[in-house]
Amino acid sequence: MEESTYQIAEKISKLYQEAYGVYLPLVEDVCSRKVSEDVGR
Repeated sequence: MEESTYQIAEKISKLYQEAYGVYLPLVEDVCSRKVSEDVGR
């Protein structure tokens, strides 16, 4: 089965959207954390 460039691009776009939805909450959680300057001392 041979796929057209358009079909492959469409699949990549859908995969990107899925990954964005999965990882966005995780990244926002990490970025919103506050860390003390005294960690590891």
